Amino acid sequence: EHFFFRSQWCIVRPGGLTVEPPTGVINVIEGEAGSITRADVAQFCLDAITVPDFPYIGKRPCISSVGGTSWVKDRSAAAREGME
Repeated sequence: EHFFFRSQWCIVRPGGLTVEPPTGVINVIEGEAGSITRADVAQFCLDAITVPDFPYIGKRPCISSVGGTSWVKDRSAAAREGME
C-alpha cells in the first residue's frame, strides 16, 4: 500500500544578510533584493510554518528589508493579489 502526501514548501531567497538587530520589516521583492537581517529571515521562515494560510507556500519569495512590497500578516485576497 502506498501513501502519498502533499508536501508544502517555500524556498526563501533573502537578499544580503546582516547581523543587525531585527527590523521587523520584511518585503517581498520582484527581482533582486537588498539587505535583510538574519533575525528577520528567521521570522519569515517561522511564519511559513506557523501562520495559517501563509501566502507563499509553493513559491520562491525573494525577501528584503529594503524596497518591494511589505509582507504583513494580512491574509486578505487584496494582500495576496499578484502573488500567483
